[in-house]
Amino acid sequence: MDRISHLRVFVEAARLGSFSAAARKLDLTRDQVSKQIAALESEVGASLFARSTRSITLSSAGEALIGRAEAIVTMIDEALGELRGLSGAPRGSLRVNAPMSFGQRYLAPLVAGFYAAYPEVQLRIDLDDRFADPAKTGADVTLRIAQLPEQLDLVARPIAIAPRWVIASPAHLAAAGEPTHPDQLSRLACLQYGEAGAALPWQFRPADMESAIKVLSVTTRGPLCSNNGDVLLRAAIDGLGFTVLPAFMVQDDIAAGRLRHVLQDWLVTPDIGVFALYASSARSSPAVRAFVEFFGPRLAEALVVKRSP
Repeated sequence: MDRISHLRVFVEAARLGSFSAAARKLDLTRDQVSKQIAALESEVGASLFARSTRSITLSSAGEALIGRAEAIVTMIDEALGELRGLSGAPRGSLRVNAPMSFGQRYLAPLVAGFYAAYPEVQLRIDLDDRFADPAKTGADVTLRIAQLPEQLDLVARPIAIAPRWVIASPAHLAAAGEPTHPDQLSRLACLQYGEAGAALPWQFRPADMESAIKVLSVTTRGPLCSNNGDVLLRAAIDGLGFTVLPAFMVQDDIAAGRLRHVLQDWLVTPDIGVFALYASSARSSPAVRAFVEFFGPRLAEALVVKRSP
């Protein structure tokens, strides 16, 4: 068992590129990780990592070992997962990563219900608007609002489809005028989603499917760019400009009259989806299955988009 433990620590340290990150993932101390790596290096008679003050990289011996070590650890995890799925309730630590606003609005209200249903699962929820490879964050399940991920080594479980709407406050529309064509947005104040200075053009297609126009791309600019939807929502309500956000995020403010859905004859494209991402090797994990089966339908219900007024 010590050898298996050493291999598991080695695999996580190589995958995450850090002894500290591996320690957090495995609920160990950094010193414990270092000692297990040292014990494995002593057994194989070679250094497995090239170490510097800031990072670790695999040595030639580590490169030779990593493929087989990963296969061994995966095989053991899958076998144990299948046995736990047959014989026991979900238990243990489950790391979940989700976008900040989404996690606060939709994930947090469901946590107590999940704990009541699965008291032996300890959730570790990290909220971060920057998408990072789950293999590097150590997350068991990653929730993301995006286009269908091209992560071939991950299972992408769809939870909901999320159309996006162009919205603005009534006060801003009164001052700036209401656009009737997406091209007009290039001359109006727009609030952009993305990393500062790296926002993408907005793309539209006519709601009339028989139109000859397929996709129209509009470059926008304005007083604010943020990677957090709630920041853009607040700014739009306060009258700073137009923005594009998922319909489920803005429909209550539209119903209350704080915002208006504009350009309803045009569809923002593409639609985005809410996905649960997890490694294919985790498919048999009772805790991962319990999370997806519990949160999936409840999130889908919470994200139902009502018809725009």
